[in-house]
Amino acid sequence: MKPMKRKETFKTALTILAGFAIFITFLSFFQSYMIVHPPRRPPIFDPSDYGMSYETAAFESPDGLELKGWLIPNNQSNSLVIVCHGHGANKGDVLFAAKFLHNNGYEILLFDFRAHGESEGYLATLGWLEPNDLKAAIEYAKNRTNPENIGVIGFSMGGTTAITTAGQTNDIKAVIADSAFADRYRLIRKAVNLPLLDYIIVFLAQIQGMNMHENLPIDYVSEIAPSALLIIQGDQDRLVETEDAELLYNKAKQPKELWLVENTPHVRAYQTQKQEYERRVSSFFDKYLEG
Repeated sequence: MKPMKRKETFKTALTILAGFAIFITFLSFFQSYMIVHPPRRPPIFDPSDYGMSYETAAFESPDGLELKGWLIPNNQSNSLVIVCHGHGANKGDVLFAAKFLHNNGYEILLFDFRAHGESEGYLATLGWLEPNDLKAAIEYAKNRTNPENIGVIGFSMGGTTAITTAGQTNDIKAVIADSAFADRYRLIRKAVNLPLLDYIIVFLAQIQGMNMHENLPIDYVSEIAPSALLIIQGDQDRLVETEDAELLYNKAKQPKELWLVENTPHVRAYQTQKQEYERRVSSFFDKYLEG
């Protein structure tokens, strides 16, 4: 090969390599940005669309963010259940749980986590700072209605947050975690599922403000007892593996329950097993909040 052609070939290879590096960097930054700054979607439905009367709620997180929620009262109950949505969702997306639990006699509080729905904030942290939001919701409920017992049901990030928070406070008497992940670092790498790219995305998420090591549910699940824990996990979940549920369950202390739901993807147990889901969830709260 002539020297000039070798030089041109080398330049072409460098150009292709540089273009590929730019593409990987852009893709990694975009994906990490979407994790830390998920698209904000205001609720489409409110409790009245489900036949429930409600009042709007507003309270402040410990770091000064205004969080918005809905309180669905029930004067016949001394127990309240807080319903926590997942990453990229909002309080309107979990009204199905509020509906059947309210029908079962519970007072309900739903709210948007920071950087979601109608709440303030620009940084979503997959369960690192969100326990502060749940603690603020608990304080609001205690000041507003002063329930005798408080339970929490959370989905994905909401379930993860519920586990961590219940391990840090004695205010929660019963926790249901649906599709909760044990470790956000492991979750992000699993979601990306591409060698090298997963490490880059984790690194970029950390640069944007995500803490990968604090407030992990795997570190707090053993502190929930003597409060009760029910873990619900679909066996076809491609985002949160059944291994996460088993890790959390094995590290938790009694009282605890694990329900592995067959033929069920991420946070779809209610859709695949509606009647059994309502029965198990209602019975669990009845036992540990009303029993």
